[in-house]
Amino acid sequence: MPTVSNAYLSNFIETSVALGAPAEALYALVPGGKAAFSHPDARFPAELTATVLNAAAELTGVDSVGLRVGMQFRPATFLDVGYALAAASTIREALEINIRYQPLTQEVARTRLEITRTETRIVLEPAFPDAEAMRRVTEAILAGYASIGRWLLWDQERPVAAVQLRHAPPSAETCAFYRALFGEEVTFGAPADMLVIDAALVTRPLPNANPALVQLLTGRLNARLGAYEAGSSMRMLVISGLHKQIRKGKPSLEETAKLLGMSGRTLRRRLMEEGLSYSELLAAARKEAAEVYIHEEKMTLLDIAGLLGYGDQTAFMRAFKGWFGVSPGAYREKLRERRG
Repeated sequence: MPTVSNAYLSNFIETSVALGAPAEALYALVPGGKAAFSHPDARFPAELTATVLNAAAELTGVDSVGLRVGMQFRPATFLDVGYALAAASTIREALEINIRYQPLTQEVARTRLEITRTETRIVLEPAFPDAEAMRRVTEAILAGYASIGRWLLWDQERPVAAVQLRHAPPSAETCAFYRALFGEEVTFGAPADMLVIDAALVTRPLPNANPALVQLLTGRLNARLGAYEAGSSMRMLVISGLHKQIRKGKPSLEETAKLLGMSGRTLRRRLMEEGLSYSELLAAARKEAAEVYIHEEKMTLLDIAGLLGYGDQTAFMRAFKGWFGVSPGAYREKLRERRG
């Protein structure tokens, strides 16, 4: 059964709520309600994306809710996959990263690239064949591609050459919204759902390119994709839960257990059975986060120490040197040298 991640479905709901849909009504559509989102690695049936957006449209009277949700997509919407997208060297690399790790966020539609000399087609391969029932999800995904592409390029002009959609034309208001978002070349009743952009755009260098960060993140994502395909291990579950909490301070075992839907006693037992230590997993999560944050030149060492839950900068610097063998400042200097 196709599924979507906790973060992906939550984004659909929260953005719909910001557009005026009542939160209680939307969360009531999810088995277990809002409490079901407390587990960071929870997965939900992919068709709930359509259920939520269709309900939001009915509750708000806004037929274009799918497009409006997709317009709010940013790389951060997709967590580590999003970090890698934001650090890509070209739109093509960003698209290829998204395609490779798409199952980690959603399985409602896979994407493939068709590149010719003059244009690039971003084609959706939906998990559900009913184009009308899935219309607003398709709109959200394609609007998301357009929004993230503009964000990555720092180009708010329209980089979309054409859009083709399987579903019938929606309301006049929504058709007008399509034209405002994508331009005049919008075709309904097409054989496939796709976004078409100029071929030159996919190879244009991106201003925030960071190959070292992409290499680091894709290494981690490969491990997570492997764990997802095999069934998540306790180590992956706990580290994922810790990443959700680290920005709020040093997370305790009891807090992490609650987030994972179990008692502290059960978590201790499960960790012991797998030969794992909570303190070692916390250190591993902090190390992973530090290795990402240190690439962000705008973040001071004090900022990073705070985000990792350290009481002071000295403790963070001592931990960092233990992980990487050099001080944070020296590590950053090496990164600058590699970038030239």
